[in-house]
Amino acid sequence: MFDDRTEISSPGGLLPGLNIKKLEGHHETRNKKICEIFHETKDMEKFGTGIGKMKRFMKEHGLPEPEFLEEGDFFVVKFYGPGDKILDLVSNIPEERQTDLKKLGLNDRQIEVLRLMVNEDRVFSNREYQKQFDVSNQTFVRDMRFLLKLGLVAPKGKGRSLRYMAK
Repeated sequence: MFDDRTEISSPGGLLPGLNIKKLEGHHETRNKKICEIFHETKDMEKFGTGIGKMKRFMKEHGLPEPEFLEEGDFFVVKFYGPGDKILDLVSNIPEERQTDLKKLGLNDRQIEVLRLMVNEDRVFSNREYQKQFDVSNQTFVRDMRFLLKLGLVAPKGKGRSLRYMAK
């Protein structure tokens, strides 16, 4: 895992006669027994459709297609994420998978602090929160307790070094 991507490495490289350009729509099995089990248990829909499906899902979510590489004796797939634009993807997420923060009872200030925590990788102390939103200590405590209760933020540190960050 990296800040901007997830990489999956498979030792052994590609099978003989197979190269990156031939991957999509092609089916070649290294371990026939495992492949049969996945197919029979419906954990794999069809042979030879996975790479096209990965590309389509990434594109549907506004992300670049995965990168497929041969690095020595390893086959590597890199999935690049949205980086600091994570909340920009919300419009591309199917409605049934979205969470309406207003329906959870969050106010505009709590939604904004979550946006800052996620998109800008910000953490907030009591003082920073009060200054950012021009609120009292009581408001800070009430807001953070609610966000903690919902499991949306996590504390980091203790005492004067206590900060809150997105989970």
